[in-house]
Amino acid sequence: MGIAMSARKIRIGVSGHDLKFWYPLQACLESTGKYEFREDLWHGHEEHDAAKSSALIEWADVLIAEWALGNAVYYAANKRPSQKLYVRLHAQERRTNYPARIDYSRVDAIVFVGRHILQECLGKFEIPKEKCVVIGNLVDVERFRQAKFGGAEFVLGMIGIAPQSKRLDLALDTLELLLQRDPRYSLRIKGTNPASVPWLWARTSDRHYYESIFQRINSGSLRYKVTFDPPGTDVHHWLKLVGTLLSPSDHESFHMAVAEGAASGALPIVWSWAGSKEVYPEFPSVDTAAQAATLIDFYNNSAAGPRLREHSLDVISTRYGKESVSRKWDLLLQGNSEQSDTSLQNRRGRKVVAVWAIDDWSTFHRREMLEALAGHLAKTHDFLIIEPGNHYATIAKLGWAPPTELAEIAAGRFPRESQNIFRVRLFADGIPAGIQRTSYQGRSDLPEILNGLVEESYGRGAELLHWVYKPDQALRLPKSAKFIYEVYDEYTMNFGTGEIHGKMVEMEPIALQRADHVFFTSQPLLERKSAQTSSHSLVGNGVASEVFARYRVGRGESRKGRPVAGYLGNLSTFFDWGLMLEVCSSMPGVDFMFHGQIELAVGDMRCEQHAQMEALPNVFFSGRVDRVKGASAINRYDVLLIPFVVNDAMHAVNPLKLWEYFATGLPVISSPMDAIMEASPLIWVARTVQEWVIAINSALAADDVNAYNARIDRAEEHCWQRLTVAHAQVVESL
Repeated sequence: MGIAMSARKIRIGVSGHDLKFWYPLQACLESTGKYEFREDLWHGHEEHDAAKSSALIEWADVLIAEWALGNAVYYAANKRPSQKLYVRLHAQERRTNYPARIDYSRVDAIVFVGRHILQECLGKFEIPKEKCVVIGNLVDVERFRQAKFGGAEFVLGMIGIAPQSKRLDLALDTLELLLQRDPRYSLRIKGTNPASVPWLWARTSDRHYYESIFQRINSGSLRYKVTFDPPGTDVHHWLKLVGTLLSPSDHESFHMAVAEGAASGALPIVWSWAGSKEVYPEFPSVDTAAQAATLIDFYNNSAAGPRLREHSLDVISTRYGKESVSRKWDLLLQGNSEQSDTSLQNRRGRKVVAVWAIDDWSTFHRREMLEALAGHLAKTHDFLIIEPGNHYATIAKLGWAPPTELAEIAAGRFPRESQNIFRVRLFADGIPAGIQRTSYQGRSDLPEILNGLVEESYGRGAELLHWVYKPDQALRLPKSAKFIYEVYDEYTMNFGTGEIHGKMVEMEPIALQRADHVFFTSQPLLERKSAQTSSHSLVGNGVASEVFARYRVGRGESRKGRPVAGYLGNLSTFFDWGLMLEVCSSMPGVDFMFHGQIELAVGDMRCEQHAQMEALPNVFFSGRVDRVKGASAINRYDVLLIPFVVNDAMHAVNPLKLWEYFATGLPVISSPMDAIMEASPLIWVARTVQEWVIAINSALAADDVNAYNARIDRAEEHCWQRLTVAHAQVVESL
């Protein structure tokens, strides 16, 4: 229930020892004309004016505790029954006992600034998950959007260097490496001098850390390359000096400095602190100073640099700008926020599609397709995404899921991803003693566990349809089970060599014959296998075009900097390593960026080719990226590549990345594959090294607006929203 609207404004009382993060949000909420604010500024985590706090309780309709500290404990204990109380938890609270002392039965919602902080606190404190909400900090983008001073691209910036977990040492490492490339680089640091903070300087380890840092700066090559600027409210002016904002911290909750730097047009370089890839999924992510230096120098010399800065500013404006964050808070205060729901209760009467995924949902390459399909069937069907791994202890040890999530799943509560999509895991073993479990979790047979889940949540006799991707998944099901087999690759062959896989050749005909329906994603796959099915369809691969369209850069701007050829996808045996090594070596004036997980066995000769490519100054490997980071990255490049080996296995592939590439509008160059039916000028086909070099140069020289628009149109024709209508019709018929 929201607060009843009346002639007067809703009265909101805000408490906390530090309200600097709250004030910009309060200003936005005040501008709606709905709210009136008063504050209770505490002197510390415990010290406050009791009379003032009591008066605020008498006056307010809603109470907001900024920080889950002593103020949250006090207001939860003393609020009136009719009052709503919202607590905002940042990061420092999790290292105190205050969250454990809050009476959450008297709290309406706990707002976290990052999902990783939420997960950590759920594991440490008895916080009701259903009351948890994630809303990032608000960034006043317009305040920071100012023209940079000349030479700013060579200035690194850090805001705040205390405590030592901010890792100023990594920033210095990065600067030293950059100075080896260009003497113009420098570092500016804005914030309080650690030596002037009594409690910090009194700690021996901290004092020794900063003393060694200062000695390092003053006694070596960095002496005139590091500038310390005082703290103040002029960060928006200071950022005009800065071209790259560093976030090398060991841990952060949100790190406002990253958002402010990106809003100013600075290049954001974020180390992989826990949660960084969730708070800032599009931004470059690094693990070492060497990686940071390489990326900074790359983006300062590449045509992709200005595009990344443009993307970053747009991301902050869209996700954390005034309109977005204040709207979420407005909905929360009105009682309309979407809070966590992990319940499968009250789903009786609905039909169930159990999807046997071959990767975690967050990185599963069929995710967008399944989301579109589930949307078509939202009124009647639920989708249970069965994530791989069935040994509880192993999953916990490998960190594949948060401990709190694993415990909830064992107890029969499942993460909800959308209106009718739930993630599930089937635990056959390894559930620790003391963990609450359902009657079905812990059985030895996975389909039997699934049947128990479905019966408990949907009732005995609920209609269950399985969706599988590989023959072995199909043969694991009971013979009486209904299932759809989606064939998107030639799994009877080795992708790298085209050699036959004996076991798969034996298993797949059985799977094809048993399937109630088979979907083929390419004409070659259909021609090879359809005779063994009783029912089949041809539905090609597609794209969540809106994801890639979100990051398109207008092609009319001048290309300043080195051109970039990009690749997005796994780097396995089907990737033509030998070909690309020669192409990259032959084109030193072009940068090549490869985004994807490298999947090569130790001793494979391709490992040496990978090492030789990595040693080239114009080749960069980013490692695995998720869909958002990948979509934003390839939009920044000039030409996109599909350099696959050519054999019978790969001739059957309708590459998912083709449609993702087309969604950017950018030129595409591909190895010849029978399943690709597109033609010039939408795509260049190249076989030899010489043909690849010619094609890349031709694509870089081309400025064909018609082809650019035609690729986007083809991607729209292949968007999952359209293609999955055919899938939905089959599911309904079964």
